[in-house]
Amino acid sequence: MWVRYFLFFILINLLGTFAVAQSNQVYKWTDEFGVTHLSQYPPEDKGDNLKVEKVQVFIPTTELTKEKSNKARIEKINQYFDQRKTAKQTQLQASKAAQTDKENCTLARNNLKLYQSGQRIRTRADANSEPQVLTEKERAKRIERSEKNIQSYC
Repeated sequence: MWVRYFLFFILINLLGTFAVAQSNQVYKWTDEFGVTHLSQYPPEDKGDNLKVEKVQVFIPTTELTKEKSNKARIEKINQYFDQRKTAKQTQLQASKAAQTDKENCTLARNNLKLYQSGQRIRTRADANSEPQVLTEKERAKRIERSEKNIQSYC
């Protein structure tokens, strides 16, 4: 069983080496307008003033191929998923807060309109008490509080 894994590992490394060797060929030339071009293929139109040179390009290996153990890769993957989960939770909380602010803004504006309308307003201190009519002093306080709420929520 280990022999299969070993042979598979060797095959993958050989294929990777061939892929890197093929992708390293880059051609560089400057056209008649002075523009420098880089391409995997040589130019089709080879004019008199066209100088084409092959450039050796080293492709850096990725961090995943440099890592020594699978545990480090698994830990990085788990960290990535944890970061995504945290970001999603933060986004949900922000959207909920924005929705709450929007609702509070609408409520504060409606309250301000009601208090400024001049209508007689009855309130209760608690569920068991008798309704009382707002005095002008209490109305002014509630108008001021509604304006502050509008500034903070809207």
